[in-house]
Amino acid sequence: MYLGGGQPAIGSAIRRLLFLLCALLLLESCASTRRIGESKATLWEVQGEHNRVYLLGSIHVLSKQAYPLKPALDRAFDDAKKVVFEINLNRFTQQTFKKEFSRTAFYPPGESLFKKLSPQTIELLNSLLPLYGLSLKKVARLRPWFLAEALGSRTLEMAGFSDQLGIDLYFYRKAKAVGKPVLGLESLRDQAEIFDRFDDKQNEEYLLSTLSGLPSYAETIQQLVNAWRDGDVRSLDRLLNQDKQADPATHDALFSKRNTKWIPEIERFAHGDGNYLIIVGAGHLVGDDGVVAQLRRNGYSVQQL
Repeated sequence: MYLGGGQPAIGSAIRRLLFLLCALLLLESCASTRRIGESKATLWEVQGEHNRVYLLGSIHVLSKQAYPLKPALDRAFDDAKKVVFEINLNRFTQQTFKKEFSRTAFYPPGESLFKKLSPQTIELLNSLLPLYGLSLKKVARLRPWFLAEALGSRTLEMAGFSDQLGIDLYFYRKAKAVGKPVLGLESLRDQAEIFDRFDDKQNEEYLLSTLSGLPSYAETIQQLVNAWRDGDVRSLDRLLNQDKQADPATHDALFSKRNTKWIPEIERFAHGDGNYLIIVGAGHLVGDDGVVAQLRRNGYSVQQL
């Protein structure tokens, strides 16, 4: 299955976009969920009014080598009454994905990459796309940001990473198996509109930035996975936020605005009765504008487990 003007050759990459848009992990510690001898995980505990809220940094794509997970992650899941993801995965289907992203990820009839990109970028794509079994004609109606995400996704897939092995789906399947309620912090439409305000110049810059990083993309993600596995917050912050100064518009769209928007809902969970496990990409949890830092500034006790 494929969307709009897309071709079957990029269908699998497009289906994985949702799990790459978000970015990746989290921050701090508590003896109640951590046992002696374990290193820290990319997992935090927020002390609520009468409950606990766990914040788990997700890597949305992983390889088989990432498993088994640290026991602390499963213990947090077991202790939680409800599980919260960036979006409510119960509502994610190919139909809803197509409906929301066809509005923002594809050019309307009469517009295409041929008319929007510079001759130099067109030439670069003509040389690169065949490596993915694609041609410019096949992807002409994809907006540059969406094409960038699809190529990044395909690059990781070719290197052995898969969203089917990601933290989100791992715990979503567990929640469904035991009947735990699943919630979301934002809607699929919210995610579809993340890049919607990019003008032609920003779109092309985002595509070019992505293309330049593709040769080392899998290696970078592996470094990220290693830091995530070790609960190495400093490395996560460096890897995930290194482009914050160079590309503040993208960082703001992907992280800052969404983090701030989520805080009131997370605080509402912290005033609930049952325990919650919140699973979002790590980029939302590290850094001075991350969820963990914002909660601490709001007076919450947040400890890495």
